Amino acid sequence: MTLLDASGIVGGYGAADEILKGCGLVVADRELVAIIGPNGAGKSTLLKAIAGLLQLKAGRITLDGTDVTALSARARAQAGIAFVPQEANIFPTMSVRENLEMGGFLASKSAVAAGIAAQFARFPMLAEKRGAAARTLSGGQRQTLAMAMALMVSPRLLLLDEPSAGLSPKAADVLFETIIAVHQAGTAIAMVEQNARQALAIADRGVVLVDGRVAHVGPARAMADDPDIGRMFLGGA
Repeated sequence: MTLLDASGIVGGYGAADEILKGCGLVVADRELVAIIGPNGAGKSTLLKAIAGLLQLKAGRITLDGTDVTALSARARAQAGIAFVPQEANIFPTMSVRENLEMGGFLASKSAVAAGIAAQFARFPMLAEKRGAAARTLSGGQRQTLAMAMALMVSPRLLLLDEPSAGLSPKAADVLFETIIAVHQAGTAIAMVEQNARQALAIADRGVVLVDGRVAHVGPARAMADDPDIGRMFLGGA
């Protein structure tokens, strides 16, 4: 069943800016889609457009069959779309628990309390550091916290923008294990990731963006084994 259907998306960060040139994205319920491509292709911009952080010149976005194109970012979050940006995705001076409370700002007090308990059960490391300032966490722990904040509202679709950026290989491995666990628990994920090979290894489907347009879509494993894609995007020979 199709959960997200974004089509014909045109837009950018200014009135005359067209980073996205008619691209789209389809994500099925409970599917993990990896979005790869060269720098400047519009990958992160596409996620922001879906999250409602950009005003589109053209295009249509539906979530579970409902048109959300005209909805604000807040309304899209209420509808079930959660976005985790690459940077500035936590409140560094607040405690881990307070960050989770902020993640649940759209929910009732009882739902926030239940959500915090659920995230502490899901991520024991966060429970152990619940009173610590978020700025004291390691890079991987901060990304986990950012993801847990997004999960506080039980989203239908989780948008992850370069989650492993700046992490050590070991920390990135741990983070990818976390993403796998969230996906296996039933949350659909669309992920832009600099480590294209590792992203395709855990994804159901891959999407290649080039110059603001979709250049290729296919099963993630087949895409990872494609010599042309490997040579262009995965560092293959």
